[in-house]
Amino acid sequence: MRVAIITLGCDKNTVDNEYLAGLLESRGCEVVDGDGADMQAVDAAVVTTCGFIGAAKLQSVETMAALADSKRDFGYPKRLYVAGCLTQRYADDILLELPEIDGLVGVGQFDTLTEMITHAPGNNGHTTAPKRVVRDEPTVHVEHFMMRKHSSGKPHAFLKVSDGCNNGCTFCSIPAMKGRHRSVPIPVLLEEARSLLDQGVRELILVAQDLSAYGKDVDKATRLPVLLESLAALEGDFRIRCMYCYPGGITDTFLDLMASEPKIAPYLDVPLQHLDRGVLKRMKRPAREVNTTELVARIREKVPGIALRTSMIVGFPGETEEEHEEMLTQMRALEFDWLGAFQYSPEDGTPAGDAPGQIPDRVKERRWHKVMQTQAEITHKRLDQRIGSRVRVLIEDYDDFDELWIGRSALESPEVDGQIFVESETPLKIGEFVEAVVTEAAEYDLTALAD
Repeated sequence: MRVAIITLGCDKNTVDNEYLAGLLESRGCEVVDGDGADMQAVDAAVVTTCGFIGAAKLQSVETMAALADSKRDFGYPKRLYVAGCLTQRYADDILLELPEIDGLVGVGQFDTLTEMITHAPGNNGHTTAPKRVVRDEPTVHVEHFMMRKHSSGKPHAFLKVSDGCNNGCTFCSIPAMKGRHRSVPIPVLLEEARSLLDQGVRELILVAQDLSAYGKDVDKATRLPVLLESLAALEGDFRIRCMYCYPGGITDTFLDLMASEPKIAPYLDVPLQHLDRGVLKRMKRPAREVNTTELVARIREKVPGIALRTSMIVGFPGETEEEHEEMLTQMRALEFDWLGAFQYSPEDGTPAGDAPGQIPDRVKERRWHKVMQTQAEITHKRLDQRIGSRVRVLIEDYDDFDELWIGRSALESPEVDGQIFVESETPLKIGEFVEAVVTEAAEYDLTALAD
C-alpha cells in the first residue's frame, strides 16, 4: 500500500507525521512525501492540518478541498484521510463540507489513524473502519518509543519533548486544539534521539508549545536541564538547539548548562509576542512581569555570543500607535539577532477574538511591514559584526547554479533564520561539520570560506 503524507503547519506536525510514517511502514506500507506527489500513483493520501491562524486554516481547507475534488471528479487519491488541529476543532463541519473524506481523526491519534489507513477496504472501495474518531478532550501524549521515518533528508530533526499548553493567552486556541501540557518521558526521548542520530541527524532541535515547562507535569526531578544533560551525554558529534522557551522558565541553571556544554548551541528562541507591558497584560502572557531588558542582558552575560530569536504579534486588539512604537523602540534597543512577526488573527472561542478594538487589516499590514523593516536593519547590522569570525557550519545542501554549499552554524535555526553559503575548493558532504571564516554579510545570510 502506497501512502502520501502532506504536512501543513508547524514543526510539531512534522514530528507527528514522521511518527505516522514510521507506524505505516511497520505495517508494510510505502510512505511518500505528499508535497507534489502524483496522487494517481498512491492508494491513500493523508493531510495533517493546522488551525492556529487564519492563513494556516485557509491553506489546510484549500488542500483538503483540492484533494476531495480530485477524488470525486477523477478517482484519485483513492482514499483521503485528514488529521491534526483543524480537524480536532471542526471535525463535523469538515465532514459535512467534504464527504469524500474516508477517515478523520484529531491530534495525537497516530495509532487510530494507522488502523484507519491500513484497514482492509470494503466492497464499496472504502474502509470499513469508523469514519470519524476524535477525542472529546484533546491530548497529545507520547509515552512509549515510536520509530520515526526521518523524511526531510536534511541532517537536522525536530525532537518534540512535549505538546499541549497550560497557559491561557487570550489570543491563542492551542489549548483547545492540543489540550493540557504533556511531557514525553526522558527515556523515550533518549531512544528517539539515538534513532535519529543513527539515521544521520546531526542537529536535534527541541520543540514544544512551551519548552521551559518541560517536566513540570511529571516530577521535580524531571526538568529541561536534566533532559539536556541526558541528551548531551549521547555519543556522537551533534548539536542541540532549544526553541520556544518562555521567559519565566529561563533559569540560571539552564543558562549555565548552555554555556558549559559544547553540544548545546548558544542559541535561544524566546517567544515574547510583544514588548509593551499594557499589550502583554491584555494578552495574559505568562511571566509578563519579567523585565525583558534585564532578561536579555542576563542571557547574554551568562552565554557570551548567544544568538537570540523572538516573535512579535502586530495588530492585537486595542494596540495603539504608541504601543506599536514601544515595540519598535525596544526592538532597536534589544537587538535580537532574529525576529519573526505575525499579523494578529482572531481565533474562535478566544477572549481576544471577541474583544473590542479589533485593528483594521490595512493597519496591521502597515505595522507588520514596519516591524520587518526594522528587524531587517538590526539583523544585517549583527551579521556585519560576524565578518571575519570563525564558524562551524553544518552542511545541508548544495547550490548548483552558484556552486556554493549551504549550511548553518549554531547561531541559525532552519526554516526561520538565515543561512551560510560556503565556498570550498574541495567537495564537501551533506551532514558534515565544516570550519569556515565569514567573508560577507547580506540582509539575512552569510558567505564563508571553508578551511
